[in-house]
Amino acid sequence: MENASSSSNKLNLFNNSCLDILQRDSQSRITTGHKGLDRHLGGGIALRQITELVGNSGTGKTKMCLQLCLNVQIPKSAGGLEGAALFIDTRRDFHPDRLQELAKDLERQYKHKAPDFQASKMLQNIHYVSCPDAVQLMATVLSSQRHLIAHPNIKVIVIDSLAFSLRMLEDGAQRFELLLELLQSMRRLQREHPVAWVVTNVLTHRCIGRQFHVVPALGDLYSHLINERIWFSRSGQCSLGKLWKTSRLVKD
Repeated sequence: MENASSSSNKLNLFNNSCLDILQRDSQSRITTGHKGLDRHLGGGIALRQITELVGNSGTGKTKMCLQLCLNVQIPKSAGGLEGAALFIDTRRDFHPDRLQELAKDLERQYKHKAPDFQASKMLQNIHYVSCPDAVQLMATVLSSQRHLIAHPNIKVIVIDSLAFSLRMLEDGAQRFELLLELLQSMRRLQREHPVAWVVTNVLTHRCIGRQFHVVPALGDLYSHLINERIWFSRSGQCSLGKLWKTSRLVKD
């Protein structure tokens, strides 16, 4: 028979209001550094969600990933989360010197608000894993649980790119099964840890009816399993929306 304390704990499940959730979520976001994008996202990239950055090569997806790994470390005294990051590299196109330049820029930006917020410390707080194939990517995502327990200050995990390693699998059924398993593991970690997943994706051509259309890789079902999709263009503009035809342009 349950005691009064146990019953009381169960009743507390209903004590959260929608306002409580809204205020909590607004305080748990990583600024992108893009004023318009932050405004549309309610303050930045949300924790406990999967955010996809999609676009052709050279449109700024990787730069945004690197910037988020730095921005998540902004001190709480300056309005940040003061966290750390995990960068999972499937394309083996990671350039530490590029990251260092961004870190120095961020250090200069916050030198008056947070003098101890230094580029060298930022680089130390970014964990890096190279995953050249789908098997290693799956193993890394599964082992992230132990890594988050050992490093609870990690608030963002980047996979650049999710599509790259999966598209190397020739068996479509195997590719789709592995994708679903990856997303299931990512969502399970979100429920247990306050972490944001940020993944990059590429555009591809698909024949719909009798016409070819440019669409994100990995398929339509995958689009329903992510929380946010940010489109990057060569002109430097960003758009928000699951589908391109219903996306809205983000302006500064």
